[in-house]
Amino acid sequence: MASAEMVCVTKPRVDAVEILVEKGITSIPEKFIRPREERFTSPTPSEYGEEQVPVIDLQGLNCCEGSVEREKVLKQLAYACEEWGFFQIKQAYAALPGLITQGYGSKYIAREGATRDWRDFVYLFLQPHSRRDYAYWPSDPSDFREVVYNFSEETLKLTKSLLGAFSLNLGLPQNYLETFIVQPYQNMLINYYPRCPEPELTAGFYAHSDIGMVTLLLQETGSKALQIRKNDKWIPVLAAPGALLVNIADQIEIISNGRYKSIEHRVVADKDKPRVSIPVFCDAAPDAIIKPAPELLGRRIVNEATKVEEEMKENAKYTSIVFKNHEIAFYKDGANSKKYVQSYMLQA
Repeated sequence: MASAEMVCVTKPRVDAVEILVEKGITSIPEKFIRPREERFTSPTPSEYGEEQVPVIDLQGLNCCEGSVEREKVLKQLAYACEEWGFFQIKQAYAALPGLITQGYGSKYIAREGATRDWRDFVYLFLQPHSRRDYAYWPSDPSDFREVVYNFSEETLKLTKSLLGAFSLNLGLPQNYLETFIVQPYQNMLINYYPRCPEPELTAGFYAHSDIGMVTLLLQETGSKALQIRKNDKWIPVLAAPGALLVNIADQIEIISNGRYKSIEHRVVADKDKPRVSIPVFCDAAPDAIIKPAPELLGRRIVNEATKVEEEMKENAKYTSIVFKNHEIAFYKDGANSKKYVQSYMLQA
């Protein structure tokens, strides 16, 4: 997700989900009920087997170029990006105690009559600093701004490191992706999913792929409310202790010409316990032109079998877009699986 036309408040609205739960409702209002064909339930273990999102230690990225440790991490990242589109990372600054706090907000979809998700939230603009409006930042707890400021700076460093690794794995210069998007724009959501009396009728968040470049998600250890779509199956993501969950977003899919895919994910509502999650989104600059990297469409490579340099040509699979147009479409119509990205695909 990104910025677009959203207004956040730091005080609960009358129709906030948390307020409804505090009233002791036993059935959910009609505006939260999804059409029958859009409802979903949690899969049983037999449905998804033992598959789980890869966990990667990024420490090797700090090693010198060409080192065994660095190459090992790059290969792990390449596998995770190509096969999953999601991975969890372990690093000292991944766990920041005291960050979780309640968040309140309103529906994010502009379209009148759209089905509501079963959640409340606070949404913050973090990077560049000129976008910040502290009038929307909670003042309780008192160190909220300091913690979020530090978290923003560290996650921005991490994101740039990941973009560098993705660039190298795609055969591009290390700073390619960061330069391609003009300037990283960073936003944060603090999601609160209250208990739901009828979870089978609604969703915490409907199926979608994130619209930007990369998302870093801080969530409660052991939570399985988040599910990702892999091989046409919905797999619950078990939140590892002290880890950030990373997922590839739409713009990476387009720039990589489909080599890396943005992955659909959703959040199920829970009848027994609430959930808090904090995603940080790295997006392209609003006016950035997003298209398949020209360097990936025509370049020379060495054939490993013959050791002869050959020219590799590949047709663009996506049309060019302006990022802010993609962003506005999402906030106008809401989560819609991957139909936005699919609409940019060119006929073969």
